[in-house]
Amino acid sequence: MEKIWNGAKLITTEFEQYFDCKSNAWGRNWDIHAQHLDLKPWKGLPVFVKDFEIDKPENATVIFAALGCIDVYINGKKIDNDELKPGFITFEKRTMYQTYDVTDLLQSGKNRMLAVLAGGWFSGRIVGEIYGGKQPAFIACLTNNGESVITTDDSWKADVCGQIRTADIWDGEFRDGRLDDYAVMSKTDFDVAKWENAEFFNDFNGEITPFIGPAIRVRDGLSLTAKTFTKYNGVNYNGTYFGEINVCDKPSKLPVSIKKGEKLIIDLEQEMVGWAKITVKGAEGTTVKMRYAEFLNDTGDLARGNDGPKGSLYTINYRSALSKAYYVLSGKGEETYRPTFTFFGYRFIEISADEDIELIDFISEVVGSDNKEIGKIETSDELINKLISNTRWGQRSNYLSVPTDCPQRDERLGWTGDAQAFSVTAAYNADVRGFFHKWMQDMRDSQTEEGAFPDVAPKVSCCQSFNACAWSDAGIIIPYNLYKIYNDVDLLCEHYDAMEKYIAQLIKINGMSGAEPRYGDWLAYDWCDNRFISSAYFVRMLDMMTEISEVLGKADRAEYYKATRKEAHKYFEDNFMVDGKLKSNTQCEKVISLAFNLISGDYATETADALVEQIKENGNRLSTGFLGTYNLCPTLSKYGKDNMAYTLLMQRNEPSWLYSIDQGATTIWERWNSYTKSTGFGDVGMNSFNHYAYGAIVEWMYRFMAGIEAAEPGFKSILLQPRVDTRTDAELPDGQQRMQWVKAEYDSVSGLIKSAWSNEDGFVYECTVPEGICATLKLPKFTDKVIINDVEHSFDEYETDGNCAVIQLSAGEYTMEEV
Repeated sequence: MEKIWNGAKLITTEFEQYFDCKSNAWGRNWDIHAQHLDLKPWKGLPVFVKDFEIDKPENATVIFAALGCIDVYINGKKIDNDELKPGFITFEKRTMYQTYDVTDLLQSGKNRMLAVLAGGWFSGRIVGEIYGGKQPAFIACLTNNGESVITTDDSWKADVCGQIRTADIWDGEFRDGRLDDYAVMSKTDFDVAKWENAEFFNDFNGEITPFIGPAIRVRDGLSLTAKTFTKYNGVNYNGTYFGEINVCDKPSKLPVSIKKGEKLIIDLEQEMVGWAKITVKGAEGTTVKMRYAEFLNDTGDLARGNDGPKGSLYTINYRSALSKAYYVLSGKGEETYRPTFTFFGYRFIEISADEDIELIDFISEVVGSDNKEIGKIETSDELINKLISNTRWGQRSNYLSVPTDCPQRDERLGWTGDAQAFSVTAAYNADVRGFFHKWMQDMRDSQTEEGAFPDVAPKVSCCQSFNACAWSDAGIIIPYNLYKIYNDVDLLCEHYDAMEKYIAQLIKINGMSGAEPRYGDWLAYDWCDNRFISSAYFVRMLDMMTEISEVLGKADRAEYYKATRKEAHKYFEDNFMVDGKLKSNTQCEKVISLAFNLISGDYATETADALVEQIKENGNRLSTGFLGTYNLCPTLSKYGKDNMAYTLLMQRNEPSWLYSIDQGATTIWERWNSYTKSTGFGDVGMNSFNHYAYGAIVEWMYRFMAGIEAAEPGFKSILLQPRVDTRTDAELPDGQQRMQWVKAEYDSVSGLIKSAWSNEDGFVYECTVPEGICATLKLPKFTDKVIINDVEHSFDEYETDGNCAVIQLSAGEYTMEEV
């Protein structure tokens, strides 16, 4: 490691944040009026420069790592297109270095390198005092043709200055365009003679390791444009507490003039994460203010949870996160601005200024971890297509360095329960191998010496709890799921010791009862005993550890976990069953017992039947929370209850996936009823409109509705099992229609898989099996014969499984029409 740094050391400079790191962190008292406060300019950010000379640029590279977020410039140009480097990390254990080729940025003779740092996830409000509020620091080495040219030491010049005066993940950014920008400062003719020398940073005891995972970037092809503009000036009384905005114009296109005292609201018609990039023109010293929001106030009525006039931005659910971007104009013609060291979760942007301005251009850039999207589904039902889109946008929004629970309020943390519930859906939607390798590193870095996994990773000062059932269990569940989807044995290998330590300390502390029953079936409508959840999940963890140990050739450990599983299952039976049957009667208890094979035989079949009847008695609605819901429809299909799965999927009454869409959702919400047209906004204490966990229903769509399932890890062989909507007219609830067709494709690690069916005019099935792969197709039988690629076959030629013909397929494309 020392060799690549050529003696470089971490350096810093004296820097004071604009806030007290011991106050106003998530989970502590916050001012409900915080959203109406201005984001204040501060003193600037730490900036470091080093001049150097070279004869000829050749194979030049820069290696750097930071405590905080960093951008690097050379000779007037930013060296990369990555954002918020190095990301969200447990900095007490490590930071990660990145390497860039900078040959084309260098010149013969004099050169300058500049680094600018923000607190980011090291000393920003989001982490509180966990790292003591220390100033950001970085380490770097530039080589040319293998020879060290410059390294970070106390000869570097440093100052707290620059255009960005204030930057914080939660609060946003204040930038002053009248000051010199970093590109200008990185040119050799910019005078830094009065700057102080940098100081060594000696308070880091972690490792500096290679960057892993996808970089955070502005995502190609995903940027959004304004769908509508609404300009207002002042408020009109409408009989409510706040009144309603006084709309003075609804421009149809840019450019748009915004006079002093006016505000322009832009609706993207899609919730997203990133920032607005604007081009504006106005007088020098004019401050342009951008505020971000997920919703607009609907009536101005305080009793409905409104926090301002009808039509204005609803932001109180952001809690103490200011979520603003301010830019002071230089007055030099058209100026383009977008934030650098922050991000926002939003659908609406409000733009105003303290003097007249002209908004010339606008685009909303999507920012997140650059995970390649590899799966897609389309159906005959537009509301279901909207649900699929909402889920995908929720993943894009929350997969930013870590799988955050929400991307907008004063939280944005790597909650483990949400992540594990959604992990299979995530792996079908996108290639998340690198993303989760990085996050499992965060889990290990946040693990206690005894072996406890955290509830939140990376650790932050406000959430330092461990060993939560189904949350901390993510340290086993996610590597297991990635093995199944990607055949990712490497992750199992690098994470195995951490998993063993986790199980060992649970047994030492709690015996066979499992992890702590802290959250249970979170946000369920029907309470399920948290201790039941803990016991059930512990049995499931032991099943996973048995299989993982077998995969890794650890036969003795596999036998140990098998034996321990028997003890844990006996504990489950002794405490939560009587006379061979479950003591309690919630949907969640039935679902979890069936999903985790805690019950079997005739009683399992009876329980599945009872679950269907219980759902019917509940108005064909679920009553489960985060844990029960992601297991619900796959469990129904496991026991052949596909029609009830379709009924739940297409339900529009609360609680249901389509209910929130009917209320205006464009992503997945934290609560089914985060907002309702009838009653307004939910409790602002915990009310995110971009919270992906319930989007795990898309796993069922890939695996069962479309029928793309891995028969072996990594899809080395495939199970195609399309589950068709066969509900009769008598079974269809009022207002529902049968699914008529489904099309899906998944670019697996073994190749592109396609599966599509239509039942509009006779049953037709089409599929693609990739080269070198075999598939088992379980084709529903509606007739006696099927034409496969123009050749007629009788179903008598094939084995059967229930009402399906079992057909073995080699690589190729197939069209099957039943006649």
